[in-house]
Amino acid sequence: MEPSGSTMIIQFIPSIILGILYAIVVFLVARKRRINPWGWTIATLIPIIGLVVAAVFFCVTLLSILDRLNGLEGISTPKVSV
Repeated sequence: MEPSGSTMIIQFIPSIILGILYAIVVFLVARKRRINPWGWTIATLIPIIGLVVAAVFFCVTLLSILDRLNGLEGISTPKVSV
């Protein structure tokens, strides 16, 4: 017995909801970073690939934040000569 079309769609509902939530967060973070959010958001909405795209986006964002913090640390640290 094969599953009906409605049963198959119901099985994908959690994945679709999770993808939409990730897409909203990616869109908002991309706007805050002042990069084009549409490419990242549309790629995040692709059902299986979207989770990988969102993970890559958040890793790139984290690395960008860490680079900026390292830059600030170098500027604000006074050099003490002994």
